[in-house]
Amino acid sequence: MKVDCLVIGGGVVGAAIFNKLTRIGKRVALIDKASDVATGASKANSGIVHAGHDPEPGTLKAKLNVEGSRIFPALCKRLSVPLKNCGALVVGDDYNKVKALYDRGQVNKVKGLEILNREQLLKIVPNLQDNITVGLYAKTSSIVSPYLLTITLAEEGIINGGKVFLEEDLVSCKKQGGVYVVTTKKNTFETKYIINSAGAGYNEVANILGTETYDIKFRRGEYFVFSKQSTTRVPCTIFPLPTAIGKGVLITPTVDGNFLVGPTGQDSDDVTKTTADGLNEIRAKAGLIIKDINFKNAIREFSGIRVISGDDFIIENSKKAEGVVNIAGICSPGLTSAPAIANYVCKLLKFPTKELENLKKIEPYKMLKDYPVKVQNEMIARDKNYGEIVCKCEKITKGDVLNALNRPLKVRSVDAVKRRTNAGMGLCQGGFCFTKVVNAIREVRKIRYEDVLKENRGSEVAVGDIRDEN
Repeated sequence: MKVDCLVIGGGVVGAAIFNKLTRIGKRVALIDKASDVATGASKANSGIVHAGHDPEPGTLKAKLNVEGSRIFPALCKRLSVPLKNCGALVVGDDYNKVKALYDRGQVNKVKGLEILNREQLLKIVPNLQDNITVGLYAKTSSIVSPYLLTITLAEEGIINGGKVFLEEDLVSCKKQGGVYVVTTKKNTFETKYIINSAGAGYNEVANILGTETYDIKFRRGEYFVFSKQSTTRVPCTIFPLPTAIGKGVLITPTVDGNFLVGPTGQDSDDVTKTTADGLNEIRAKAGLIIKDINFKNAIREFSGIRVISGDDFIIENSKKAEGVVNIAGICSPGLTSAPAIANYVCKLLKFPTKELENLKKIEPYKMLKDYPVKVQNEMIARDKNYGEIVCKCEKITKGDVLNALNRPLKVRSVDAVKRRTNAGMGLCQGGFCFTKVVNAIREVRKIRYEDVLKENRGSEVAVGDIRDEN
């Protein structure tokens, strides 16, 4: 396949770059070794669109955070991705540290920052711990679904001419006649430009491309997810004062109505897991922020891996291979920075950033329950699948699941359906809907049970049919 640009890595940064390149008229392909986009750090983070007061002034993190934050409202409106401007608080008992954050925000040109005393804080979060006396209020901080954003960026890119290839294992890269010939186990791509946005797999890809590698460290962050029925009030994102290893254990609502508590910050390998020590650390530290967290209302624990390389993002033209852009060390605020990183990459490649006119608009992810009752009845009358409940907890119908499976990204995993519809994200965590989702995937993809995945290859939901045995 001949393209202008090949993006390697389907996280939110790779998807944002892929999307932007299609919108300026480039022929572009995105490849990822996983079964879906957003299966790494982009599905396992806090979902916060940061205001920009935390990064060190003068860094790429600071510049791209603030730029990205300003792009987000229009971007999410265009993609029909929910974005909730709930604001954020950084709280503690040290006025000087709060004032230093405020001053840093002013240098970074962050709008809407305000230092609040305890009385003012309690009007926003009445259940703050008694020792909290001061806080920084960031009015522009928002929350978003990081995986739905990534999915929709990729899908909009597809309907505007881009191509996404999943389950692609990179094999080789060589330059012939001024173009790169990139080979995977399934396909061959000819391209003038390559963007390595492989996240945790950056060095592995760089070794194949023959480009710069970096000292990359992995830091695991563990989380609790709380039920929508929890009585704990979390009106906005609440951080403790930051430490040398990160922003600390925070408490934040999600756009779906749950709330998250976490993450930890353990140096680790690139394997996601939760640990008793990590979860106990979250319980202890969250209890220092607000009073009434009932961890019996937690319905799931998960972890994600942050990729760190030094104190700043690495986004640069390779000095070893002309036309290759290296993107490494994209930890927080990577989600917020993603659309600004896409623009930055265009400038590195000397591409115009002005987008084409008359681009196609992606259809929103709306479930039956999102429509008025009259419209729901009309939908059920037209398609009986909307009358069949698949996920009782989240009120997701078979019609919703089939619609998700028939969108531009052709996925075959249960978790891919979960990210698109929320089926399996409720109280029973898939206990009721798992097999129904599996059957829907089989029906649409026309595949065997053994070919349906829980997430990526190696997580097949079945290994065989006992009815075939003699």
